[in-house]
Amino acid sequence: MDNTKLPPPYRTPRLRRLLHVHSTLWYEHVSTEITSVQYVVLWCLHHHGDQPQQELLSLAQIDKSSLAELLRRMEQQGSITTARAPDDKRRKIVSITEKGRRIHDELSSGADLVNDMMTSSLTAAELKQFDAILEKLLTSEAIRSVS
Repeated sequence: MDNTKLPPPYRTPRLRRLLHVHSTLWYEHVSTEITSVQYVVLWCLHHHGDQPQQELLSLAQIDKSSLAELLRRMEQQGSITTARAPDDKRRKIVSITEKGRRIHDELSSGADLVNDMMTSSLTAAELKQFDAILEKLLTSEAIRSVS
């Protein structure tokens, strides 16, 4: 059989499968109430401190259309607060609350476990390469234009 005539692999099913596996592992090992996206927001605020909403978009790798509603829900749940920046009333500053810190701390070991489970078959060199490829994909013009 001549493999040169085969089409390149179609990646969408495999990418979708990875997302499904991540969601399943998150549900089993971390939380059925706090999503991985909510956790990422808490993680960013816990590790980087209060953040302007624009910076949080970048740090958490969340698209702009999803962030406002996500922050509204998290604020209603009491895990974050938002306030206008004193120097520029157009900007919002997002802060983690004590409740948010408790949630972060309670979920961090499970979140780390899922992170490790997703990449456990990779060597250290492959993991470094994987991280570089993810960064390259996420900063590509095609991906940035969707955000």
